[in-house]
Amino acid sequence: MIRCGQKTIIFLINNGGYTIEVEIHDGPYNVIKNWNYTGFVDAIHNGEGKCWTSKVFCEEELVKAIETATGDKKDCLCFIEVIVHKDDTSKELLEWGSRVSAANSRPPNPQ
Repeated sequence: MIRCGQKTIIFLINNGGYTIEVEIHDGPYNVIKNWNYTGFVDAIHNGEGKCWTSKVFCEEELVKAIETATGDKKDCLCFIEVIVHKDDTSKELLEWGSRVSAANSRPPNPQ
């Protein structure tokens, strides 16, 4: 994307884990090492092409990052990592996870 001069805005929503997977089946395998995604993009970029990254932690920072991405950096590939709380999800998605968990815990249908 950088090599081809893409002028895209990429949002990565980072909740630091697997919220829904924990709801479906909890275990130590759901505890993951959180990556520095903006650092990863910066490393790939390595000063070649036009790329801009930002890590935001609140709504005000997100608004500012979007303004920058659509303003001063509109000629760049923009990567915005949005840090959210690990439990920041909808009630409906959590309910779906509980239903999947219940379905996974019953014995398989004999064929």
